[in-house]
Amino acid sequence: MSKVFRFILISLVSFLFISCEEYDILEPSATSTFGIRHDKNLSDYETAASSIGDYPDFGSVVMFSYSLNGSDDHEYIASGTLIAPGWILTAGHNFYVAEEQKQPASANGIMVFIGNDPNNPEGEYEVEKLIFHPTWLQDNQDFVNANDLCLVKLKTPITSLTPVPLFSTKSETLGSKVWFCGFGDYSKLAGQNADLFSKKHAIENVLDRSIDGINTFINGKTYSGGLLAFDFDSPTGDINTLGDSEIYEDEALLGAGNSSAEALELEGTTVEGDSGGPVFVKDGNSWKLAGVLSAGVPEPVKGHQDSSYGDISVFIRVSSQIEWIKSIIY
Repeated sequence: MSKVFRFILISLVSFLFISCEEYDILEPSATSTFGIRHDKNLSDYETAASSIGDYPDFGSVVMFSYSLNGSDDHEYIASGTLIAPGWILTAGHNFYVAEEQKQPASANGIMVFIGNDPNNPEGEYEVEKLIFHPTWLQDNQDFVNANDLCLVKLKTPITSLTPVPLFSTKSETLGSKVWFCGFGDYSKLAGQNADLFSKKHAIENVLDRSIDGINTFINGKTYSGGLLAFDFDSPTGDINTLGDSEIYEDEALLGAGNSSAEALELEGTTVEGDSGGPVFVKDGNSWKLAGVLSAGVPEPVKGHQDSSYGDISVFIRVSSQIEWIKSIIY
């Protein structure tokens, strides 16, 4: 029996799919691709997610699956990161978006899968409670207010995985290589089975932007947040949205900065279902969780196709929210 997917959106731009007789298949080209370099295979990125050596611990990255109506269809998926045995950090919009829901999703029925293949998970866990960032329920606008966060408390702690350390100081190095990991939907990519969940994948990129001081308010208290971002450069070097002279509305929220046009070996961007996944940044010799995926900039260039070259992924900056996170889980 096939799974029905209705993935949580990370941007408002529609995907470019090439129509075939019975279903849609995306065929990457030198000018348009989906999430990964057009000259690479998805398996290269799946292999990276299980690699050891000078890589982050991608084992801490988990997948959520649930249904809003309580059915077994589990039409929503999302990504998150284990930060303590009983706690996962993810994006608030994975479980509540005011435009789509009257109230947040119920913790009951949300499943957490661990391992690299959610079709054959190494373990399944139930959720006890969702704790949203204090201002998310009133000011939920993706990354605009830098508060798109949710802490997920598990009914049973995960003891088989090592929780990832958090970036607690605002010293993330711009221009440094970073890794992102998630369970985004590649089912319409050529060669993929549309009836199965996509496997865990990891992409590398370069940290292009970091900002702080985005304030939200509730009950007389001020919460200050920040953002991190990177763009998806083309291997030919002709698309570099955070390094060009065109700055569109949402891109302007990320502040000024530079960006190299050189694409990395496993350069990539984020896709639907990656929401809430981690961006890892090195702190000395240690990879730490520095950002939580909130959304993509809707139109980084005119005529942009979502998750193709030029895509800009925006993350909630963990170091800006560290005090709130610690106040809940410790």
